[in-house]
Amino acid sequence: SHRKKLLKIKKNIPVVGTVGRCTAIKGQEYFVKAAAKVREHFPTCTFVILGDGDDRPFLQAMANERGLADHIIFLGWRNDVAEIMSAFDVFVLPSLNEGMGRVLVEAMVMEKPVVASRVGGIPDLVEHGVNGYLVSPGDAKELEHYVLAILGDPPLGRRMGREGRQRISSRFSADTMVDSIDRVYRELLSRKGVSLDS
Repeated sequence: SHRKKLLKIKKNIPVVGTVGRCTAIKGQEYFVKAAAKVREHFPTCTFVILGDGDDRPFLQAMANERGLADHIIFLGWRNDVAEIMSAFDVFVLPSLNEGMGRVLVEAMVMEKPVVASRVGGIPDLVEHGVNGYLVSPGDAKELEHYVLAILGDPPLGRRMGREGRQRISSRFSADTMVDSIDRVYRELLSRKGVSLDS
C-alpha cells in the first residue's frame, strides 16, 4: 500500500490502471468511458493511464467532458512502470488488437487481476473468470461490468491475482520465479512467433 503514496493516493482508494501507447488501437477511450460509469459505484476510484501518444489530448478532453479531470491520472511515459503498476487494484488492457502484451505478463507476475480484450495473444494468458475477465474489444459496458465485479469483491481480485502469477510461473517452469521478466515474455513471444510490441 505504500506504493499508492507514489501516486499520492490514500491506501484504501481503489486504483484501476492501464498501460500502453495512447493510440486508437490500444482502446483507452473505452477505458475512459468505463471509468465514468465505475465511479458511479465507487466515487473515490482513481484511474491511471500510463503511456503517451497522439491520442492523449483527445483522451484528456474526453475525461474532462465526463467530469473525470480529477479522477484519471495521465502519467505519460515513466521509467518506474512496475512501481506504478504495483499500486493498481485492477489492471485493464482494452486493446482492439494486441500481439502479446508484455505489460500483461508483468501485471500477472505482480498478481494483478486483469480485465482485457479477447484479442490476439491475450486469451492465451487470461482465462475468463480464473485470473481475470475477457471482454469484447471496444465494449465499454463489458469493461465497466468486470472492473466492478473485481472492485466489489476484493478476495476475488486477490485470488485472480495469485492465479495469474501461478500461470506465468508454471508456464515457464522455472523453480525460482523467472530471474527476469524479460526472459518470460521473450520466451513466450518466440514460442508464438510474435514480435515484441510495446
